[in-house]
Amino acid sequence: MTPKGALLVVLLASGCATARVPGLSYVAVPTASLPSPARCLVLEPPSYARSPGRRYPVLVFLHDGYGDVHTLERRGVAADLAARMADGRLPEFLIVAPGARGSWFSDSADGKRRWEEFLTGDLLREIETRYRVVPGRRGRGITGISMGGFGAVKIAMKHPDLFGSVSSLSGALIPIRVSDLRRYGWVTRLTLKRVFGKHPDPRTLAANDVWDILHDERFESPPFSAHLRAGTEDFYALDGVAAQFGTFLNEHGIPTDVVLEPGGHDWDYWRRGLIAICEWHAKRFSYDEKSSQR
Repeated sequence: MTPKGALLVVLLASGCATARVPGLSYVAVPTASLPSPARCLVLEPPSYARSPGRRYPVLVFLHDGYGDVHTLERRGVAADLAARMADGRLPEFLIVAPGARGSWFSDSADGKRRWEEFLTGDLLREIETRYRVVPGRRGRGITGISMGGFGAVKIAMKHPDLFGSVSSLSGALIPIRVSDLRRYGWVTRLTLKRVFGKHPDPRTLAANDVWDILHDERFESPPFSAHLRAGTEDFYALDGVAAQFGTFLNEHGIPTDVVLEPGGHDWDYWRRGLIAICEWHAKRFSYDEKSSQR
């Protein structure tokens, strides 16, 4: 990143901070992977400013199909997580949440919006440059809701060296072959075709299909641990998908636990589900040896 680009991020971060949630700001990350800088919500842990020698794990959060960069703040999740870190109910870590509505957090077929490239490249480099984070995958996790759950799991499987803990909440871990697209509702078909092309190339779909990606993989040493969580009243039956894909992950050498619990495909469920997701990641992060974990 150029000095000019870094300065842009600093200025936007300082100018967009909100007093409603302590430690929360919005930053823009310049990148050649997208037509314009990517906007991201950043939630610094409560002790970040007063502990300049301390490093923190980081959790990347990917929103649902109707979400955006403001999702965690608008839904009250950022405030809840900040409060839990402040009073010790949750160990402290940094949260970074890019906004990418309808993107499936994937590289588009026309090459104009390469979200996977951004998330695995410029975003992680910017996090490590701008923030005091624990280096390496043991201090780095990724999670997401619905469309974002698909993105989190797919990105982790395609880049197994980047994240030590991976999770999804009501993840859309669905097969996306050409024959599969016909079975889905019009909104799902529309957004998938916007990303992968009006007439998707089967090879492109296969390269982004979580089932196809995992099919020929066998990990002798687990690249990461995984956690799939879904509500049993999910409108899209993604609880069944989580159960099936969790078994598939375990069979291929990725230790995975699956939690199916009462809840729908909505924010009444996701608000509490995200707390459990964050608690799961917190138990698997590596923490700075100089700091004490509460």
